[in-house]
Amino acid sequence: MGLLRGAAGFSRYFVNGIPQGDYLEEFTQNIERYSFKGFDEFSEEGRTTGWVSIMNIFDTVFDQKQFYMYPYLALSFRVDSRSVPPNALRQHCLEAEYKIKAMEHLEYLSKEKRREIKELTQSQLLKRAIPRTNTYDMVWNIEASILTFASTNNKICDEFAEIFFKTFGLRLSPVFPYSLAGFNLSKEGIDAAELDTIRPINIDGE
Repeated sequence: MGLLRGAAGFSRYFVNGIPQGDYLEEFTQNIERYSFKGFDEFSEEGRTTGWVSIMNIFDTVFDQKQFYMYPYLALSFRVDSRSVPPNALRQHCLEAEYKIKAMEHLEYLSKEKRREIKELTQSQLLKRAIPRTNTYDMVWNIEASILTFASTNNKICDEFAEIFFKTFGLRLSPVFPYSLAGFNLSKEGIDAAELDTIRPINIDGE
């Protein structure tokens, strides 16, 4: 989902820490390290993820000008997934079992043999499956330690938090209204504990 195009749900995070020193060179190396690679012809994985340019999901050659303009760092998290429909797997397994029984003149196949056929068939079909591609934009305000990520899906957000930590070495904490208010008070030099003294009022005076 894009932050640059159309409407999208999003999650906000505090970035726990501020990059130190000349961090851009290290960031660039790590972004390339964890960039999107896709499925190779031998892969039996059902899912692959990684960074791509926020402007072009096929661009994984990163230049600092592409993803960084102080204080903002912007990238897209790409997720490709593929699977075999259960009905298709069942049909192909039955076909494979029928051929083996005919070739080997068998009336029945053992449970172990059927399991081997299923695993092999699933692997073959998975390699032929067309991946589904989704991208999720992220914009990180390094100066404010606030990050916006274009997804509210728990699994996607967890995967994103993991690759973010691997890439930048910083943990993410979800932003809630209370925590955001405390953060803003702290920036103004006010003790965040003051929030606990706030009580609701009736604007109608009743």
